[in-house]
Amino acid sequence: MIYGIDASHYQELIDWKKVKSSGVGFAILKASEGTTYIDPMFEQNVRGALENGILPGSYHFFLPRLDAAQQARHYAEVLKSTLGTRACLPPCIDLETAGLGREGLNQAVQVFLHELESLAGRRGMIYTSPGFWNTYLPVPVLSGNRLLRSNVDWAVAHPLWLAHYTTGWPSQVYPWAGWTFWQHSSGGRIGGIRTRVDLDLFNGSADDLAAFSGA
Repeated sequence: MIYGIDASHYQELIDWKKVKSSGVGFAILKASEGTTYIDPMFEQNVRGALENGILPGSYHFFLPRLDAAQQARHYAEVLKSTLGTRACLPPCIDLETAGLGREGLNQAVQVFLHELESLAGRRGMIYTSPGFWNTYLPVPVLSGNRLLRSNVDWAVAHPLWLAHYTTGWPSQVYPWAGWTFWQHSSGGRIGGIRTRVDLDLFNGSADDLAAFSGA
């Protein structure tokens, strides 16, 4: 597995050379939120990662109360202006805020991901925790007492970035058979970052990561 981090402006000014020397192979960076917000450190963090041989990724913090398609358009524009055609990880929707009810949120996330793929040309990842996903997304489709399917089956087409802080192995989340990225800690300490930082693993080799990024 490959060791990485995710970061935003909350990590303040990052010394990316020291981060690289700490063994970090990728960094998933906050790009945007809602329909207008851009993380003030996104462009600088992307540049710092690239200059030090760290594969960058990005995420959009999704706000259910705002228009899903408009959020996707905002995120895609931020990516286009900052990353352009550089090799990077697929874009990602960060799901941490509830709203709209299960069916409404489920539909909004699909709208966002569909619009994002049409604009960015890449299938988006989903960041979530087992507790959030299981509480706010699935709506069982039943026939009597028999489960026919769940209306989250569509999500299996999108790579999973799982947030689960545990001393053991992370929980499996339906409909995925496994995870692509695992955020296993929110309290990491590494060289080059003054604050605590989220720690992640990629489920694969360096060659797998390069292929996943389109490099």
